[in-house]
Amino acid sequence: MKKLGMALFTELAFVVLVAAADITGNWEVAATFEDSGVAGGGFDCAFVQQGEQLTGNCSGGTAAVTGEVKGQNVSWRLQGAANSDALTFTGTVDEAGTVIKGHFAVAGKGGQFTAVKQKQ
Repeated sequence: MKKLGMALFTELAFVVLVAAADITGNWEVAATFEDSGVAGGGFDCAFVQQGEQLTGNCSGGTAAVTGEVKGQNVSWRLQGAANSDALTFTGTVDEAGTVIKGHFAVAGKGGQFTAVKQKQ
């Protein structure tokens, strides 16, 4: 019984840690397209998380962010100029809450990205 109680406590503690991801802050995003003929690049983002809702901006405020955080899973959409295609990002936050890795897509193309939270 004691082992079962300890196992349940450990699982509950893990669930609390997983559910507690808060990505509010400044992030540096590096993106690489799967098509090597298309140049990738990097940009900064400032995220604000309230519950599961994610807002903010990227590229010095020129692109608005909307998205969501569910546990360690993060997704957001970047919309720049009125006539530009939106970028969508889907990734996973590491346990420390300092790195997001995943996939992005824009105008039928896609690739991998890594975002690193900047120290305050």
